[in-house]
Amino acid sequence: MRTKLDKRIARAIAPAALLLAGTGMAFAQGVPVQPRPADATAEVVNNGTKTIYKTGTAEGLTTFGHPFAPSHSMGINKDNPTNLLPTIYELQNDILGNPIPNTLPSTPQNPYNLHADPIVSDLFDDRSPEEDLARLIKRLKEGVDPIHRFLSKQNVFYAGLGVPADPRRGARDVPRNANPGDLGEAILNKINADDLQFGIDIFEGNAVNRVYSGMPLLNYKGPEQISVVDPVTKIANVHQVWVRNTIMSDTFFVDPSAVHDDEWIVRYTVDVVSRGHEDFVPFVALVTDPANNNGAAEPLVAMDATFFPMDEGKRYVFDLQMPPAKYWTLTYHWGWRYHPSRIQTHENALKVIAGKNIVEWESDVFGVAPSSSEAAKEAAIDMIGELAPAKRMWRGFKALKQFYGNGQSSDLTAYLLVREIDAAYQDWQNRMRLPRGVVADANSDSTLFYVNNTIYGEMDDTDGVAQIEFHRWTTRGETINIKLYNGDYFPHAYINLDFGGLRGWENIFHNTLPLNGQGAWFTFGRAAWFLNTIAPAIIPPATRVEDGHSAEYHAANDGVSLEEMQNLPTFEQAKVIFGGTKAQLRKNLYFNATKTSNKVTSEGLGEHDVEIEFRFDPAQRLRFYQFDPLHHGVAIWSVH
Repeated sequence: MRTKLDKRIARAIAPAALLLAGTGMAFAQGVPVQPRPADATAEVVNNGTKTIYKTGTAEGLTTFGHPFAPSHSMGINKDNPTNLLPTIYELQNDILGNPIPNTLPSTPQNPYNLHADPIVSDLFDDRSPEEDLARLIKRLKEGVDPIHRFLSKQNVFYAGLGVPADPRRGARDVPRNANPGDLGEAILNKINADDLQFGIDIFEGNAVNRVYSGMPLLNYKGPEQISVVDPVTKIANVHQVWVRNTIMSDTFFVDPSAVHDDEWIVRYTVDVVSRGHEDFVPFVALVTDPANNNGAAEPLVAMDATFFPMDEGKRYVFDLQMPPAKYWTLTYHWGWRYHPSRIQTHENALKVIAGKNIVEWESDVFGVAPSSSEAAKEAAIDMIGELAPAKRMWRGFKALKQFYGNGQSSDLTAYLLVREIDAAYQDWQNRMRLPRGVVADANSDSTLFYVNNTIYGEMDDTDGVAQIEFHRWTTRGETINIKLYNGDYFPHAYINLDFGGLRGWENIFHNTLPLNGQGAWFTFGRAAWFLNTIAPAIIPPATRVEDGHSAEYHAANDGVSLEEMQNLPTFEQAKVIFGGTKAQLRKNLYFNATKTSNKVTSEGLGEHDVEIEFRFDPAQRLRFYQFDPLHHGVAIWSVH
């Protein structure tokens, strides 16, 4: 995240001053539709394994009667940028010149123009899946590792010896003059079966006593996560949980059949759990009405519909006013504090892509009711790739429950499973780097890995801390090469969007720092969005590859001795879950991945290359937005 001004300074800045800064302020009878360039191209080469894109240039187009040169304050015309739209406090017009209802999110007089004040209440429990898993893994470590049990009791004294009892610490203190060997007798060497089931429930989205109940970490329930707009109340209900590193939702699609020509409401119930503090920002994307555009739904405008500060431990209920559904394509929810990971999108369920309804793209993979039975659930989760951190944790919990949750003593296999769960947890927490088993392509600027219906990625030119940045692109003509890998057993796709560089934006929102918010220093406001890639690139599915390698091979390549592989005592029990030979099992359990490109290819990952030439200067807020148009949800990886 970019460094913000000191809050003391921000409180002294009048919100109106920020509203008027940068783009200027103007008034008109509706905001005219901005012209789109027609010179973007796409070419598939190398026998279908690479797609080369050239973005539009907007040369010769005009904005409000003035020549539109695609230059920005970061680029070649920094003193007089011509791609910035003036701030116009009017509704957005459609292509016929008619104002579209509910397209003016904010004005100086009413900063929250599309919703009333939310109803705010306290959560009954503010624990997140991230926090719950951390506690479960800590207890698993203590159950299988006596050394960890001993070390977990120390505080500030060496080995925890001599620490006085203090109830404020909330945990049992190490007795004075304790012998490490004595501690094993004080704690039963077992794992709690309830802990194991709770972990499985978190991944599968089973009912639990948490606000995130029903929202799985394995992203397979999309076909069931459809909110239908009520034809009488014209309301669609959406429940979200904002976590530190993600946004969870019970809604993957919204069916707006009843409000094609009518205004409607999305009633958001937003639970902000521990470490989830953020501004609530639904970014609503609109397209042309196909009935007035020869059947084409082309990019029109997109807008941050609100920018409302939320505190952790609270529930917020927003009634967000929406334009008629004939203009609506999707709503993208995002948070600045952890971006691109903290993202979630729900789509118009009526949308058709490549001849197939977008809900069918999901149900053809996971079934129409993937959680209706254990068999349906297992079949749906089986479509998720084995290198997905969430699936690796899920398999580890199930394996432990199968052969260890019944009270048997700890052994080396259980120890390795817990190590695998812990390492996969670290991978799951951070989508700004590739998980174990996937290596960044040395010949590409960025590597994206599709797995678990989401995207992990790395980029060479980035700080890699709070957001991903492509610093090298400052002027038109910059080219980026992207390697796409698919770890799931179904096709994914790649699309790249512009949210303000090519067509400009209006910064119509006010500063929320005095209200304990996150900005809005870089809100998108209302932007004329555009496709940088005029057609999706398809990444083929991963192939289910039988290992076939010997134990000696893995001893040489996985960094573990042959003796260790041959002497794990309970492999036969673990094979009930994982299947395959001892070498295959050892490969699945081991928590350090081989650091070679051959490892990636031997996993059978789908692969595609993308090259994009950006023929305009970038925006400061977001250089480009990347996502899977076939399975959107959380399959997003934006670059600043």
